Amino acid sequence: MNFKINLSDLIKDAYLWEYADISDTEDDIGKKRPRLFFTKIQWIFILVSIIGTYFISKGFDNDFAGYIISGLSLFTGILFTFVLTLYDKFKSVDFSEYKKEKNEEKNKHGIRLKNFFKKVTVLTLYSAVLSIVCVFLLAITLMVPKINIEISYELLFENIKCIHYYTLIKAFFVTIYRGCLLYFLLDFVLITVYIISSFYDYIISEINKIKLS
Repeated sequence: MNFKINLSDLIKDAYLWEYADISDTEDDIGKKRPRLFFTKIQWIFILVSIIGTYFISKGFDNDFAGYIISGLSLFTGILFTFVLTLYDKFKSVDFSEYKKEKNEEKNKHGIRLKNFFKKVTVLTLYSAVLSIVCVFLLAITLMVPKINIEISYELLFENIKCIHYYTLIKAFFVTIYRGCLLYFLLDFVLITVYIISSFYDYIISEINKIKLS
């Protein structure tokens, strides 16, 4: 097993399932691929993260970082338990009855079922990776207090010619750090919403198949 390859594959699959639906075929997924790599929501998050760095000029509060780390750590444990449960459920399904040559209608259902398991599993594992990344970045806030320096962007731009290049570089990297952390936190929330919506999509569609009249 290769850690780098597995992680790379997970990120690629997560990227795919962020815009693909469980009913989509491979052709449908190809047509939905975003032209500008990120989805529209992700571009909005990038913009929000850039703007957000202006409003958190003093950095992240230690209490805030501590609460988020605790929440994400707990959530990560729950996610792994959930994935194991989901995998057990997947193993109990006999997909041979969903083969196209047996029943075309059942085959469509089988594709949805398989895609449901795959999408939820991939996005759940990816959200666990995101939470670990966020915990690591937030831990930097707690371990390196100097990273919470206050940055006055107005003064920075007004006196950019007079400021030492070291200060500019430091402000640049601190801003990048804060922007990335904001984006990853927002993306974590987005992935969680995707997982919930996938459950809703599949479960409600199954419930709607039941006709009582």
